[in-house]
Amino acid sequence: MTDWERKPAFDLSGKKALVVGCGNPAGRAIALALAECGADVAVASATLDGDEVMAAKRASKQIAALGRATFSQGWDVTLPTNVQVGLKQLVKEFGKPSILVFNADAPLSRQLEKVTDAEFGRVTQVNLAGAFYAARSFAKELEPGTPARLIFVTSMFAERGIENMTAYSAAKGGVHGLMAALSQELGPRGVTVNCIATGWMEWTPSRGLDDIGQNRLLRFIPMKRFGTAEDLAGLAVLLASDASGYLNGQVFHVDGGVTGHI
Repeated sequence: MTDWERKPAFDLSGKKALVVGCGNPAGRAIALALAECGADVAVASATLDGDEVMAAKRASKQIAALGRATFSQGWDVTLPTNVQVGLKQLVKEFGKPSILVFNADAPLSRQLEKVTDAEFGRVTQVNLAGAFYAARSFAKELEPGTPARLIFVTSMFAERGIENMTAYSAAKGGVHGLMAALSQELGPRGVTVNCIATGWMEWTPSRGLDDIGQNRLLRFIPMKRFGTAEDLAGLAVLLASDASGYLNGQVFHVDGGVTGHI
């Protein structure tokens, strides 16, 4: 029988986490799950959109209600200086996070010929460039010899081709490549880097009705429902915990089994 103590392995007490991106419900759910497991959790928006900034502030208030230290910021992840300065301010007032969850998401569903340069630029800047800037600043702030966790929330569309998703798929596919390279570069420093790839979620644009009788898309999902933010939370806790110390360079699909079907 192993001597591994299961509960302490998933206990995040004493750890500090930063969750970037509250434009969809996943950011809040992951931040609260980390806090419920003992971590102090800071939250930052990925854009300066008013609704997302307010969502980050609300998540921070809920974290504080759990008795955890927290901090809320408005970030624009498309601006590298903004990310760097924002993280330095966070370190000064909150402390150095050893867990980063990057949940920024700028979806786009449009026929290739109709995608404008501005649309393509925004999709790649938020989803891919933002991931790079956040990871770079996070790595710079890490204490030498301190184990750390870097988690990118991405999409099954990074790997599965689907019409009208070319720009989005290209950007998310780039994040998977970024993760793979970082897992090799940062692994020797005790930093694990992984992706959580979502399927069709409750907030996916144009997903259609929840009634399986009226939605052909649901028939392709083995679980016969769309994913929820809470479906991501448990995996995020695992990947942030000491129990995941040898999980590195992987893409974990939270999609109800659909990638095994299409």
